[in-house]
This record gives sequence, structure tokens and C-alpha cells, in this order.
Amino acid sequence: MRRTVHDVEERRDFIKRLSVFAVTCAAVPATLACSGHEAEAQSQHPSTIEIAGPQEPGARIHLSGTIVDANGKPVPGVKMFLYHTDATGYYSRPVNNPRQARLRGTLWSNTSGQYSFHTIRPAHYGDVSSPPAIHIHVHLQPPDLPEHWVESFYFEDDPRLGSEGLSRNRDLGRFANVVSLSSSDTGVLKGVRDFRIDRVVAERNKI
Repeated sequence: MRRTVHDVEERRDFIKRLSVFAVTCAAVPATLACSGHEAEAQSQHPSTIEIAGPQEPGARIHLSGTIVDANGKPVPGVKMFLYHTDATGYYSRPVNNPRQARLRGTLWSNTSGQYSFHTIRPAHYGDVSSPPAIHIHVHLQPPDLPEHWVESFYFEDDPRLGSEGLSRNRDLGRFANVVSLSSSDTGVLKGVRDFRIDRVVAERNKI
């Protein structure tokens, strides 16, 4: 059967596009290459999580921010582990054990260094007479550094926070671990905190 010029041009165009596709596949990691694996990887390493489900009692909060390096450049792939008490001040029951916290979650910063999590506002410890300020524990693990703890999230309106701590944190600006919460249109309390990766802190506070 005689091929027309049009048929030949179509075939050449198809081969050209196929070659570009093959080169693209070879240029990216095998786990993400030319398939739905990228979406699958994102679901396995989410940058946004929900720690406390909708049935969990307590005021809903949404905390977010960006993780940067010493030069202010966003750092992707930083693992963040979070845990806190429930609305009655307990990590677990019947024994209040932070190592067995019921409300906990893990996320990874996205390609822009951003993270986000939804949960409930914790309460002061329910089993001590003079508890510390309410807080959310946080561990970080950058790709090339050990897992380490950093200062917990605290909340500016907590009466158990001392004025000295509040004053010191205001000087830290966007990196302050004392967060100011503001109400959104949906009633969710929102706050922002950025993190700066510090190699010295990572080595000193490694888990």
C-alpha cells in the first residue's frame, strides 16, 4: 500500500513525540517516572495532615508555615513529627504518657518548603496542679540531618505564658514559636510559624 506524504509526516511526528517522552522518563527518579507515582508519593509523604479528626472534641486550629535553610531558601522533604494533649490535657489514658500520645502525626515539607496541619487546640496537663503552658511538641528531620526536637508551639493568649517568654519570642518574628491565633470565616483558629534549619541545634537536640 502506497504511503502518502501526510502518513509519513504523521509517523515522524509520532516517533519524535515518543522519543521526548522516553527522555523525560529517564530524567526523573524511577519512583516518579511518567506515571501516577508522583501523586502516590505525595500521598505517602503529605505536606498537609489532619491530626485530630472532626469528631475529636476541642477548638479547631490550623497551623502552617515554611521551612528554610540558613540562607532563607525553602527546604523540601523535611520530616515533621507532631504530638500533643487532647482537650482534657491528656496524651493518653489511663496513664498520661507523651511517648504514647494519641494525637500525633507526621508530614513532610513540600517542594516550596511549606507544611500545614489541622488539629484541636490542646489543653493544660490534666493530671498536675501547676501545669506548663499548653503546647504542641515538634521534631524535625531534614534530609541530611538527624531527627531532633525544636521548641514546641505555644500560644500567645495562654495565661500561663510568662511575659519574659512572650517578649523574647516577639524578637524572632516569623520564626517565633509562640503563635498568635486568629479566627477565620469558618471559625477555625489559624496561626503561622516558620522554621529555620540549624545544623548546630539538630546535632545538639537529636533524638
